[in-house]
Amino acid sequence: MDTLNRLLVRETELSSNIAEMQDSLSKVRVRIAEIWNLNRNAGTYNLPNETLSAIFEAGRFETQSLNETRRISYPWEDESRAPFEILVSSVSRRWRCVALQTPRLWTVLEIDVACSTHDLHDLYLRRSKACLLDITLSNLSPPRLPSDSGHEVDPKLKGCLDRLIPHVGRWRRLVIKGGLVRSPDAVFSALAHPCAPALETLVLDFGGSKRPMMDLFSGGAPRLSTVELTGVYFQPPLDAVKYAKLRTGRGSWLNYTEISQLLLPMRSLMHLQMDSEIVTDHAALPANHAPIELPSLLSLDIYVIDSVGFLRFLDIPKVKILTLHGSSSIIINALSQHHRLYPRVRSLKLVADYEHNYDIPASTVLDIISLLPNIRDITFQGADPTHVLNALRDRKPTDELLWPHLSAITVKIRNGAKVALKKQIWACIVKVVDNRRQLGAHISRIKLSSQIVERGTERQKQLLRERVILTEF
Repeated sequence: MDTLNRLLVRETELSSNIAEMQDSLSKVRVRIAEIWNLNRNAGTYNLPNETLSAIFEAGRFETQSLNETRRISYPWEDESRAPFEILVSSVSRRWRCVALQTPRLWTVLEIDVACSTHDLHDLYLRRSKACLLDITLSNLSPPRLPSDSGHEVDPKLKGCLDRLIPHVGRWRRLVIKGGLVRSPDAVFSALAHPCAPALETLVLDFGGSKRPMMDLFSGGAPRLSTVELTGVYFQPPLDAVKYAKLRTGRGSWLNYTEISQLLLPMRSLMHLQMDSEIVTDHAALPANHAPIELPSLLSLDIYVIDSVGFLRFLDIPKVKILTLHGSSSIIINALSQHHRLYPRVRSLKLVADYEHNYDIPASTVLDIISLLPNIRDITFQGADPTHVLNALRDRKPTDELLWPHLSAITVKIRNGAKVALKKQIWACIVKVVDNRRQLGAHISRIKLSSQIVERGTERQKQLLRERVILTEF
């Protein structure tokens, strides 16, 4: 009996030893497989893990920038390709280990709300650990619910936000674009009171939504410096905002009181982009209304529809860069009707995707130039420059000098412009440079589209290059 027990114990010991040997052998086999899988000729073979991790982070940044450029230039391209971080973590066992130990590689969440993969987003949230997050929600759609159901929120959007809100302390950038929900206030009610200590950029595009004035992040958002709003307006802590973009959505105009409440808290605002017709009740304003003071604003970018609109209610004493979008004819007429002096503006840019071809009295153009007396450089991007160039080229020594500090002119022709217009612009530029030279107020730099330059003769080009720095693009 004792002999049998000893044999059983011995068998148990042998089984345990065999299991240990098999476990050790399996580890050896894994290591051998890893060694065989290594490409010793690869340039990354001898790189330390820390260096490889830094390369992954740089590659993620470059790929993100490239994808954003592609989405703008080639919106029809297939976007189903795997993200960079997924690709590099699938190359080899070592690369996967390095990728998983690089939290910043997993900080960009681009979420398609309509076909959201929650497991994948949860994976990113875990792997990013304590790093700050850049979040984009897109492809939103209005809920297909009965009008009397009482539901105003797309459940898919709400589901995405419910998963993200616990991480609000890590949000650095939040972008929601293409929103068509019926009531944005219902969507963001959960964000009314939290603190967003790391939030720097907030972009909300809710064109066509109902327009409430909402409170967000009343707990604080001390680093919020960039705000872009379309069709939805809110009042988070705005004292740190330096860049603001305000665009109207369908039925989302503001009244004077609301726009004042929105802009006045932006005490650090330096750059403002907005629609001229963002305010609805111009006619209803009292004659003695208080102007909205933006004492720190340096750059103003306005989309002009039929008039300069809300521009006439702004007190912008320090603006140096003024950009106006719209037909040059409409812009000139609107500024003439507005008739306000901007002595500190140094740079003027007119941007247009189309033009209304009708004559403007020379006196009106001269009036506009007098309202911007200290222009140093002017840019026409798609806008017709001939009204202004004609006024500059026709000055005589006995006339008052227009724009005495003007030193640079840039003209970028719009696509589809007629040959006659290109020839006219070239002829005007040549005469303006010559005229300013005779008046003793030299132009130092001219930048022109190559389609304009090619309309000049070789002799004209040579003379122009002798008098100014001519750049083609």
